[in-house]
Amino acid sequence: MNRRIGRLAAAWMVGCAVLALAATYYQAAVADRLASSPANPRIANAEKGIWRGKVVDRNGEVLAESLERGPGSRVYRGPGSLAPLLGYAHLTLGKSGIEAAMDPWLLGRSSSYGRTGLLSTISSQPDRGYSVRLVIDLRVQRACEAALAGRRGAVVVVDAANGEVLAAASSPWADPARLESAWDAILAREDSPLMCRPFAGLYPPGSTIKPAIAGAAIDMGLVGTGTVYDCRGSIRAGGTIISDAAGAHGSVDLDTAIALSCNTAFVHLALAAGSQLPEALGGFCLSRPLPLEVPTASAALSSEATDDALGQLAIGQGDMVATPLHVAMIAAAVVNHGVMMRPRLVAEVYSDSGAVVRRSSPRVLCVPMTPSAAHAVAGGMRAAVEWGTARAANLPEYTVGGKTGTAENPHGAPHAWFAGYAQHAGRKVALAIIIENGGSGGQVAAPLAGGIFRAALSGR
Repeated sequence: MNRRIGRLAAAWMVGCAVLALAATYYQAAVADRLASSPANPRIANAEKGIWRGKVVDRNGEVLAESLERGPGSRVYRGPGSLAPLLGYAHLTLGKSGIEAAMDPWLLGRSSSYGRTGLLSTISSQPDRGYSVRLVIDLRVQRACEAALAGRRGAVVVVDAANGEVLAAASSPWADPARLESAWDAILAREDSPLMCRPFAGLYPPGSTIKPAIAGAAIDMGLVGTGTVYDCRGSIRAGGTIISDAAGAHGSVDLDTAIALSCNTAFVHLALAAGSQLPEALGGFCLSRPLPLEVPTASAALSSEATDDALGQLAIGQGDMVATPLHVAMIAAAVVNHGVMMRPRLVAEVYSDSGAVVRRSSPRVLCVPMTPSAAHAVAGGMRAAVEWGTARAANLPEYTVGGKTGTAENPHGAPHAWFAGYAQHAGRKVALAIIIENGGSGGQVAAPLAGGIFRAALSGR
């Protein structure tokens, strides 16, 4: 009898321990996720009584608004190319993009249900949410959309001095008004219209990585004003022969190497840098995602220092991938004296009365190169636009620098890249353009930059 009582007591204690662990798990470890889940009916019922806040561009133009209480009346008025960034707020589909990232504010809260307690939050919930002003400029966004002209790709434009993302265009996109009726068909599409390509698309950067390599090499003391490379049209890196598409460039200095995108010169630099090169490129945040209000994909940078790996790294190929935002931020650091600002999308959050309850401010993200190195690289990028591979991006009224890229990929024709900067009247902006499977960066991507630079620098 005593043995049976002992077993029963032991079983009871084990059961109590399991219940305690389960309670701890659900109330601590996953409480915030469960409380904030769109599948939670209490949250859905609470949101039905709230007039969701607006999303507007930097000048107050409405991008998304609700016509009545509850998430079912959301209307999107922004350009189609902005749809993947704005995302959606839907009763059954959930939330994405800015709608998800700024959801607590748009519902009139400054924290999640899980952190404050669902019942206490609902009891103090206002009937109208805050509005969110983005730093997006619709004039620049529309110029990016026009540049893409139905091609599959992305454009991102940033203010190099303060990190503001002035435009983030994706193509293709899905009409937010048709999401529910066409959801299965949209998800089945191979061209991924819901993906925010500027921040989530990962591509081999090709030769657009060369400004970063040049800046790192200068700061490592590997190249100076008198350094000259002999380009015979190809170079061996380990077991791989890397060629120059234009053939032999002859004797080239750093300016010429950047301007003509000389693979031979940059493979020389990479091999000379050796194991220091991946570490130096890591200083450009190329081994992690960039911080932003919405999720961003993580750039990938191999740490291998074999000659084969370094040769591929020198031309932005191999295992290396980056987002268009990351490529644009490298160009921004070049024109901003070597300082990379933290990118940001949200300018402020304000109440229905217009009172600002949250405001963002510029912050330095990293300093990947010295001012002297940035100045030298900027000169090479200017040469690329004046007489090199990026001539199609030249604008006589602005100071423009750029770098083209033709990035090979295993899924078809090469991706066409252009990354560059433009300066005028004390302002400086940077951008990155990628046309998926577009071919030559100099012929396809570079000509698209002019209209975007004009929109970004004129009339502001």
